[in-house]
Amino acid sequence: MNIAAWIPIFLVIAAFSAVLLVHLARNEAPYMPKWAWALLIVLTMPLGGVVYLLVVFSAGVQRHDAEGRRS
Repeated sequence: MNIAAWIPIFLVIAAFSAVLLVHLARNEAPYMPKWAWALLIVLTMPLGGVVYLLVVFSAGVQRHDAEGRRS
């Protein structure tokens, strides 16, 4: 098995998880504490990230601007 073929896949999954963790840190976490979401995202890559995205978009979590106002 050629491990070099799997490296781009692992990098994409790692980047996906990193983006979700940054989003989690900057926004409200629906239904569970932030630490629980972070564990779910990291320990069950990439399925946990997909679940997080589905829950966040279905809950309608709003983004905050630079002054902390919801947009």
